[in-house]
Amino acid sequence: MHFKRLEIQGFKSFADPVVIDLNEGVTCIVGPNGSGKSNISDALRWVVGETSARQLRGGKMEDVIFAGTASRKPKGMAEVTLVIDNVDGSLPVEYKEVAVTRRMYRSGETEYLINGNPSRLRDIKELFMDTGIGVDGYSIIGQGKIADIVSTRPENRREIFEEAAGVVLYKTRKADAERKLNAASDNLERVQDIITELEDRIGGLKTESEKAKEFLKIRERYKYLSVNITLHSIEGLVKSVENGREELESIKEEYEQALSLRDQLEEKTDNLRAEESDLNEENQITNERLLQKIQELNTISNKGQINKEKLTSIAKDIERLTLSIEENSRKLQEEQKNLEELKLQEKDLNESRAAADQAYKEAAARVESHYNKISILEKQIDTGKDRLIELGKMRASRKAEIQTLSNYKETLVQRKNRILEEHKNSDGNREETRKRVEEAERKLAQKEAESGELARSFSEMDSRLADLRNQVNTLASRAEDLTVSIGRSISRKNTIEEMENNYQGYNNGVRALMQAGTRGIIGTVSDLITVPDGYELAIETALGSQLQNIVCSDDSAAKEGVNWLKRHQAGRATFLPVTSIKGGYRNLGQNVQSARGFLGIAADMVEAEKKFSNIIDFLLGRVIIADTMDNAVSMSKLDVRGMRIVTLDGEVISASGSITGGKYKNKTANILGRKKEIEDLEKKIASMKEDLNRLKVNKEKMTDEARSLNEGRKALREKIQQHEILIQSLKSDAAHAKELQREADNAEGKFSQEAGLIDGDIKSTMDRISQYENDVESYNKESSETERMVEELEEQSASYQDTVNSDNDQKNRCRIDLKEQETRILGLNELIERVRDSIIDLEDQLSDDQEQKAGLEEEQILLSDNSQEAVEKRETLRAEKAALEEKLKSISEAREQNGKKREETASLQKENNGKINDLSDRKYKLEVRNTRNETLFQAQKDKLWNEFEMSYAEALDMKDEGFAVTSGNKEAKEIKVRLAELGDVNISSIEEYEKVSKRYGFMTEQAADIEEAMKELSRIITNMDTTIKKNFKETFDKVAVNFNETFKELFGGGAAELRLENESDPLQSGIEISAQPPGKKLKNINLMSGGEKTLTAVALMFAVLKAKPAPFCILDEVEAALDEANIERFSNYLKEFKEIQFALITHQKATMEHADVLYGITMPEQGVSRVLSLKLGDDFDPVA
Repeated sequence: MHFKRLEIQGFKSFADPVVIDLNEGVTCIVGPNGSGKSNISDALRWVVGETSARQLRGGKMEDVIFAGTASRKPKGMAEVTLVIDNVDGSLPVEYKEVAVTRRMYRSGETEYLINGNPSRLRDIKELFMDTGIGVDGYSIIGQGKIADIVSTRPENRREIFEEAAGVVLYKTRKADAERKLNAASDNLERVQDIITELEDRIGGLKTESEKAKEFLKIRERYKYLSVNITLHSIEGLVKSVENGREELESIKEEYEQALSLRDQLEEKTDNLRAEESDLNEENQITNERLLQKIQELNTISNKGQINKEKLTSIAKDIERLTLSIEENSRKLQEEQKNLEELKLQEKDLNESRAAADQAYKEAAARVESHYNKISILEKQIDTGKDRLIELGKMRASRKAEIQTLSNYKETLVQRKNRILEEHKNSDGNREETRKRVEEAERKLAQKEAESGELARSFSEMDSRLADLRNQVNTLASRAEDLTVSIGRSISRKNTIEEMENNYQGYNNGVRALMQAGTRGIIGTVSDLITVPDGYELAIETALGSQLQNIVCSDDSAAKEGVNWLKRHQAGRATFLPVTSIKGGYRNLGQNVQSARGFLGIAADMVEAEKKFSNIIDFLLGRVIIADTMDNAVSMSKLDVRGMRIVTLDGEVISASGSITGGKYKNKTANILGRKKEIEDLEKKIASMKEDLNRLKVNKEKMTDEARSLNEGRKALREKIQQHEILIQSLKSDAAHAKELQREADNAEGKFSQEAGLIDGDIKSTMDRISQYENDVESYNKESSETERMVEELEEQSASYQDTVNSDNDQKNRCRIDLKEQETRILGLNELIERVRDSIIDLEDQLSDDQEQKAGLEEEQILLSDNSQEAVEKRETLRAEKAALEEKLKSISEAREQNGKKREETASLQKENNGKINDLSDRKYKLEVRNTRNETLFQAQKDKLWNEFEMSYAEALDMKDEGFAVTSGNKEAKEIKVRLAELGDVNISSIEEYEKVSKRYGFMTEQAADIEEAMKELSRIITNMDTTIKKNFKETFDKVAVNFNETFKELFGGGAAELRLENESDPLQSGIEISAQPPGKKLKNINLMSGGEKTLTAVALMFAVLKAKPAPFCILDEVEAALDEANIERFSNYLKEFKEIQFALITHQKATMEHADVLYGITMPEQGVSRVLSLKLGDDFDPVA
C-alpha cells in the first residue's frame, strides 16, 4: 500500500484546485515562510479524520475554508481527497484504489466519502487504524511536534506504541463492548426494578383477582337464590290475594244482611221513643240545659287545650321564622354586596362606553368632514372635466372651421383661376355641387347617428356605473352592519362564557369548589347533560337546584369536597358519587304512555355519557314531560305512581296534586339556556362570517366591474369627443357645399362680379383663420391649466379618500368597541336586575317573616291572657252542671219504667251491631291484607328490577321448579354474609392480573437474555485484553531494542532504554524513556538540549518504523533544531526505509539534497498558495 496523490481545493490558502503526486522515496516540500507549506501537512491530517481545530493551527474548524483576499471572494467549501493504492489489500476494503474525501461547508456541514460513497467519520478512522497513519499515529508529525514525543507524560506515549502494535482497533472495539456491557447492566438494573415492582404488585393482584372471581361466582349464585326466593314469595302472595278476594266477597254479602236487620230494629226503637216523648219533655229540657253547660265546659276545656297547642306551635313558628330571618338577612347582605360590586363594574363599563362613544363620534365627524371635502373636490373635478369637454368641443370646432376655411380659401383661389372656364361649364358645375352637398349631408347624418348611439351607450354606462356604486355602497353598509353584529355576538358569547366559566348564578359553595378543582370532581349536573331544543325550561324546572349538584367519582371524593367547603367556610353543596347513586323507578302504565300530551320520561329526554345513567335516572327517572298544563293535570289523575309531571312551559304537578307555575319578570338566561345560547351564538357567528365573506367577494367583483366600466366610459367619452370634432367638420363641409350650391345657382351672369368677391372672400377667410388659430391657442392653454387643476384635485381627492378609508376603519373599530361595551353593559344590567330581583324577593320574604313573627308574638301574648280567664269560668260551669245533673237524676227515675220496654229491642240491636262491627272489622282487615299483599307483590317485582335490573317475566326464565326455599334462604343469608366479608372488590383486577402476569413473564425472559448477553460481552472483553496485552508487549519489546540501536547510530554512541512504569499492568502502564548521549550522564530527559531531544525523538520514531513500518510518513520541519551533521545522519537514515514514502516539509538544504522529488510552495498572489514540482535533473513543472 502507498499514497498516490493528494487533491486539495479551497483548503486554507489553496484557493484553486491542486493535485500533489506522492512518489516513492523522499519528497521534499519547500518554500518561504508563510507560503502555506504546513497547510499540506494539515490537509493530510484533516482528511484522515482530525477533529481538533487546535491541531490544525486554527481557532475553529471553519478556519480550514479559504477565507478570501483583497481580490478574491471567500470559498464556500473546503475539500481534500487522498488517493491510496491498495493493491496488496492492506486496507480493510475490497477496492484496489481507495479515494478518501472530506468536504466541509461554511454552514458547518461535513461530508465523508470513500470512493464517492457517503461514509461516517468513524468509518474513516477505522480504515486507518493500526496502520500508523491515523490522527493519533506516528506517521504524521506536525510542525514543532517532534520533541513532544519524548517530552510528553509517560502515559501519553502509549498512543504511538499502541498504533504500532495494531491494538487501537481492538481497544476501540473493547470500549464499544464495555459501553454495551454498561448499557446492558443498566438495562438489567431497570428490568430487575420493573420485575421487583411487578412482584410487589402481582401478589396483591392475584389475591384481588381470586377475590373478584370468588365474588362474581357467589354473586351469580346469590342472584339465582334471590330470584327464586323472590319468585316463591310472589307465588305465595298471588295465592293469598286470590283467596282474600273470595273471602272478602262472602263477608260483604253477610255484612249487607246485618245492615238490613239493623235498619228494622232502629225503626222499632224510634216508635218506642215517640211513645215516651211526652214523658221525656221535661227531661229533654233539663238535658238540653245540662248539655249546654257540658258543651260550654267542654268548649272551655277544648279551648284551653287548643290554646296550649297553639302556644307550642306559635313558639316553634317563631323559632323557625327567627332562623329564616337570620338566613335571609345573611343572603340579603351577600346580594347587596354583589349588587355594589356589579354597580362598580357598571360604572367602569359606562365610563368605557362613554370613551368609546366619544371616539366613535370623533371618528364619524372626521369621516363626515372628509366626505364633505371629497364631495366639494369631486364637484370641482366634474366642473373641470366638463370644461375640458367643452374646450375640446370648442377647439375641435375651431380646428374644423380653420380646416374648412383653409379648404375654402384654396377653393376660392382655384375658383378664381377657373372662373371663366366654370362660366362655360356652369351646368356641369351645378350638378357636381349638388352631388357634393348630398354626399356631405349623408356623411353628416351617418356620423350624427353614430354619435347618438355612442351617447346612448355612454348614458347606459353612466347608469350602470351609478347602480354599481350604489350596490357597492349597499354591500359596504351591509358588511359594516354584519361586522358590528359579529362583534356584538362575539361579545355576548364571551360574556356568557365568562359567566359560565365563573359559575355565575351558582351557589357560593358550588362556585368555590368548581373553581378550586379538587380531586375526583367531574362537574355539575348542568355540565354533563345535553338538552334538546324546546325542553330546556322543562328540564331546568324539573331539576331545580339539583342542576347545581356536583358529580364526583366516588364517596371519598364527595367527603373530600365537603371537608374542603368546611375548611374554607365556602358554603354548602350536594354531591352525587358515580359509584353510589342508584337509578329511580321508571315503569309506567300503558294508559299513561298513551295519554294525550305525554312526551316521555325526562331521563330519556337528555343526553349524557353512559357512565352517568344512574345519576340521570336518579334525578329525572320519576319525572314525566307533558306538552301543556291541561294535559298534565289530566295525566296526573292516571296511575302515574307518585311521579311528578312537568310541562314545556315549566308548570309542575306534584305527586300529591299541587300545581306550581308562573314566570319571573326580566329573568336572565338560565343555566341550561347558557349552553344553548353559546352554541346558537357560535353557529350565528359562523353563519354571519360566511355571509360577510360572500359580501366581500361580491363587493370586490362589483368594484372590479365598476373599475372596468369606468375605463370603458373614459374611452367612450374620448370617442364621442372625436365624433363631435368630425361632426363639426362635416357640418362645415356641408354648409360650405350648400353655399357653393347656392353660389352656383346664382352664378349665371355673375361670374365677373364673383371674381371680385372671391378676392374679398379670400382676405376675409384669412382673417378668420388667423382669429380661429388664436382661439385654438387660447383653448389649448386653458385646457392645459384645467387638466393640471383636475389632476391636482384628483390627487387631493385620492389623498382624502385614503384618509377616509383609514378613518372609516377607525370608526368601524370604535363602533364595534362601542357595541361590545353596550353588550357588556346589557349583560351586566341583566345580572344587576336579577340581583335586584333577588334582593326584592329576599326583602319581601324578610318583611313577611318579620310581620308574621310579630303577629305570632302578639297572638302568643293574647292566648296567654285568655288562658287565665278560661280557668275561672270553668269552675262556675262545673257548679251549674252539678245542679242540673241532680235534677236530671230525679227525672231519670221516672223514665226508668219506659226504659225497660226498650231493653229487649236494645238487646237485639246490640247483638246485631256486634255482628256488624265484627263483619266490618273482618272486611277491613281483609281489604288491608289484600292491599298489603298487592303492594308486596309489586315490591317484589321492584326488588327484582332494583337489585338485578330484571323484569318479572325475565325472572320467570330463571325459575327452578325444584327450588328448596328453606335451604335457599339459609344459603342466601350465608352468601350475603360472605359478600359482606369480602368487602370492596376490584373487578378489573382480574384483567389487570392477567396483563401484569404476562408482563412479568416477558420481563423475566428479558432479564435472562440480558444476563446471557453480558456474559458473552465479558468473554469478548477478556479475549481482547489477552490479545491487546500480547501484541502490545511484543511490539514494545521490538521498539525497545530498535530504539537502543537507532539512538546509538544517530548519536554515534551512548545508550537509550524504554521501560514500562508498571510491568504487572502493561495495558495501563506509562512508558519511561531513558537516554544517555555519548559522554553525558543525564538523569532526566528534560535536561537535554533542544537538538538532543529532537534527535532522541527521531531515534524513537525510526525505532517504531522499524518495528511497524507505515506506508507513508510526513514530517513537518522535524530537523529544524538539528545541526548540519545531525541533519546529514537524519537524511541518510531515511534511505534505509525504502518501503516507506516520506514527505518532508523543510528549509534545510542538506535535507533537500537527499530528496527524490521537490515541491515548491509559492505565493505569487497574496494569500493564495501555488505548487511547483521538480524531479532531480528536470526543469520546473508548475502544478498549480
